[in-house]
Amino acid sequence: MAEQAHSADLFVRIFQDRRPLATVPLSRGTEIGRRQPGEPEPFAHLTLAGYDRLVIADLPDTVISRKHMFVEPCEDGMLRVANGSSKNSLIFQGGFRIGPGEERTLELPIACELGNKVVQVYATPREVLHLQTLAQATCAPGQSTRGTAAAMGLVQSLASGDKARVDEVDLLNWLQASVDVFQSAVASADFLPKAARATLQLVDLDTAAVLLHQRGNWTTVSVQASQGEIDPAEWHASQTMLRRVLEQRRTFFHLPSHGPQDAASLLRVQSLVASPFLDRDGNVIGVLYGERRIDTAGGNRPPIRELDAKLVELLAYGVSSGLARLEQERQLIAERVRFEQFFTPELARLLQTRGEEMLAAKDASISVLFCDIKGFSRISAACGAVLAIEWVCDVLSEMSDCVAESQGVLVDYSGDALEALWGAPLASADHAALACQTALRMRQRLPALNQRWSARIGEPTDIAIGIHSGRAQVGNIGSRRKYKYGALGTTVNLASRLQGATKFIGASLLVSGSTATAEGVAGKFALRRLCTIRAVNIHETVDVYALQAESTSEWQDLRQRYESALKSFELGDLPAADAALRAALQRWPDDLPSLRLAERIAQARATATPFDPVWTLEGK
Repeated sequence: MAEQAHSADLFVRIFQDRRPLATVPLSRGTEIGRRQPGEPEPFAHLTLAGYDRLVIADLPDTVISRKHMFVEPCEDGMLRVANGSSKNSLIFQGGFRIGPGEERTLELPIACELGNKVVQVYATPREVLHLQTLAQATCAPGQSTRGTAAAMGLVQSLASGDKARVDEVDLLNWLQASVDVFQSAVASADFLPKAARATLQLVDLDTAAVLLHQRGNWTTVSVQASQGEIDPAEWHASQTMLRRVLEQRRTFFHLPSHGPQDAASLLRVQSLVASPFLDRDGNVIGVLYGERRIDTAGGNRPPIRELDAKLVELLAYGVSSGLARLEQERQLIAERVRFEQFFTPELARLLQTRGEEMLAAKDASISVLFCDIKGFSRISAACGAVLAIEWVCDVLSEMSDCVAESQGVLVDYSGDALEALWGAPLASADHAALACQTALRMRQRLPALNQRWSARIGEPTDIAIGIHSGRAQVGNIGSRRKYKYGALGTTVNLASRLQGATKFIGASLLVSGSTATAEGVAGKFALRRLCTIRAVNIHETVDVYALQAESTSEWQDLRQRYESALKSFELGDLPAADAALRAALQRWPDDLPSLRLAERIAQARATATPFDPVWTLEGK
């Protein structure tokens, strides 16, 4: 079915020193001015709510205002021009001016000086094109089980012999050109130019081009010509043809008319063809475009036929498939990068195929670990921002590596602190043991860190760790803007409180009773029960254990004496607890948990309030 279009196309062209810098179509009100913070560099054409914006100068070019000029087409073919500058006039050809804040309605074309640039707005007759579309709709990548409608149509045309005879050499050339495009590396720089060149040769065109449609605008990516190169900035496709392809998402070709009003003839273009690139949802993301002109040595040439249009569509389908493959690869890479921020590479690869199922919100049995750097605020204030950031980055990198080595999930960083979990998204029966192994591995990294940093920051680096195991709600605890896989609930809060309790209790690595008695932990790690605490804003009491790397005979003796004193203390036999602990302190006078328990015994003996063996912590 043939279609026609009327009226005119408007363009804005920017010059500097008589040299054209950019040309953009003008279809609605457009603001012209200097780049604003956050905007792309000149000569960006932005589609905003209700109007367009054309950036023609960079930030330092203050002679041009940020909103210097506003132009808008009127229904009567005139142009409304407004001066948005508060101090600079718009100066037009012939010396006519529009002052700051003023506006006028002018006849086209216009040329206006803005600083060292000239803004020209002009109209070209909109083509009265007799367009015809292929009978079968263009297929999006992956939608046709027969390959592509264009390929089937081409085969049918070749088989029937209608339209024109095709010899064997032509057929081989066409197939070779198609295969070259299909087999091209889509990420390579010459993928789209190669498609344009193949179209130029395949259909015997004078010009072939690839245009992409992004955010409402057409961008010419490559223009190939039979007579030398063409600058994409100086070449323009038929706006009528582009509109038809965009609206109907089909391949169109131009049936020439020799009437006196045929603007295409005035432009010396005899025939046109355009076929869309479609994404997997069937949206137009670009077009493969061709022109056959009449100003050649051989005079007028045959018009573009349906067979030619089908060949162009075949190539366009190949480009669409390539772009779809590239987009899929980009999404997979982005997904992998997103996952590898939190998960190990092995788990990230698994999540790419089972992500929705595995990352869904659920209740799970997990272990949560919190780790932070002791004395970070004091040390960082003394050594300055540059050194402090380098130091904390190195420490947290080492701690993060420990999490990854034990297949943990790195949940988040907060200043100098790190949060990790085990048991989700993949369920694990030994999540508590993995968390404990990670904590011990973290402490094993301290000697190497101190070799690098002690002299530079003036003191040793040390860390405090808390671990708790229990049920929690796991899933995306971030937002629509930022993904964050983690856990919510009392289990997380208790792990955080245990890490904070290290400064009160005097041990650098604390685990809860549920972790200490978990499968794979009890009887396999060196654990000393230190106390029972009541943490801030948490009603339930928690048994607290110190975890250390080795179970030496010396340590076993200390543990036995300490736990004997703790048992007497919790039974309320304060004299027996005091006596047992004094004997222990004579042998291990620097054991901080023993010193803290001695303080609690002395306080209990000195106060008349009812005795409570549970230690209520006053801070986090």
